[in-house]
Order: sequence, then structure tokens, then C-alpha cells
Amino acid sequence: PARTREVHSAWQGLLELRRMTNPAGATDRPCGWERTHLVRAAALALEAAGHRPATGTDEAGYRVRATPQPEAVSVRDPDVTALRACAATLEHAGWQVSEHAEPRTGVRYVLASPRRA
Repeated sequence: PARTREVHSAWQGLLELRRMTNPAGATDRPCGWERTHLVRAAALALEAAGHRPATGTDEAGYRVRATPQPEAVSVRDPDVTALRACAATLEHAGWQVSEHAEPRTGVRYVLASPRRA
């Protein structure tokens, strides 16, 4: 319960930051802070929406990682249905998403980047 409150409060603060810094007070797309803290911003959007993060060596849950691509993160979840739900959440939060598969293993993942307009 405490973690849920903290995450909700952080998400509301981020929406307020969007409102204050985006043109015309838009909250439907990421702000500058999110562009400089991609992993944290994506993870916050996912956890605030109720997705379960992976913890420790536990394989269940999502993981957000930086990528070599500028302004992009990868999101992985061993459950493909949960992965697609993560993609939908990020898209709703103003991120551009695309689903991919590792060439050698076939493991599915999502690439996400903050939408500009």
C-alpha cells in the first residue's frame, strides 16, 4: 500500500511537470525530464498503471533498460500478453512503441521512445 501511494504520487507529479513544461499545458506526451530519464520515466508510467515490475532474480514482471538507440528504452516481460499490455500503457502515456523479437532467441520485447508531438 505504501509503495502504491508513492508511485501514484510520483506519477501525479510527473503529469503536473508535463502540464507546466509542455506547450499549451499538454499532459498527453512526455516532457523534457522524461527525455533525460528514459528508464525511470517508462518504469514509472508502467508501475503507476499497475504493471508488476520484476524484482531481483525473479523472472516474472517487466524490466525497462536503456538501449544504444538515442531516446529509446527496451521493455521486456516473459509473458507476451503482459508485454503487450505494457506497450499499450506506454502508448497511452505518450510514448511511441514497437514490438520486436531477438534474432537469435525469438524473445519478444518492446522499444519505446517519448513522442514529441
